[in-house]
Amino acid sequence: MEPLPKKIIEKAQQGDEEAFAQIVEHYKEKVFLIAYHMLHNREEARDISQEAFLRVFRSLNRFDAKQNFYTWIYQIVVNLCIDHYRKYSKKKSYSLDSLLEVEEESHQENPFFGLEKDETAKKVHHILGKMPPKYRIVLVLKDLEGLSSKEIGKIISASHATTRWRLHQARKIFRELWEEEEGEEPK
Repeated sequence: MEPLPKKIIEKAQQGDEEAFAQIVEHYKEKVFLIAYHMLHNREEARDISQEAFLRVFRSLNRFDAKQNFYTWIYQIVVNLCIDHYRKYSKKKSYSLDSLLEVEEESHQENPFFGLEKDETAKKVHHILGKMPPKYRIVLVLKDLEGLSSKEIGKIISASHATTRWRLHQARKIFRELWEEEEGEEPK
């Protein structure tokens, strides 16, 4: 993703509504996708996306221009997803049936999801839904969003070494869950 020009961010910080609308337009799809990949629920991802932009709007004056703007936004989204997961994980369970239902609905409404028609993509989402959030987050940000370990570390407020360790563990957990689904013995 191409970074947003700093002038737009500066204008938004000064209260320019059109500049803020440009920020939303530029990041809305990425913000939604991160939330969706973490929560596996379209409506919840929309709610988190809206809340994220509300928080960005309220906090723009505190944004330090020395920081990377998209890292700052992603951090807000990830934190909202973690809070949401903590609040609702005891009350909800994501079954494969509901996941597939969301996938089918998604295919019709969003062209991005049209790419995820095969069984493998459904299985990946299902397995991600079974993973502990702290591991799911790093896997989503690294392998689905393409962020570097350094960027992920900033988003999750962890050192580079901790981030790399979590990524290693996340891939190990993912592989074990994948093999479990396949009926294979974990290696």
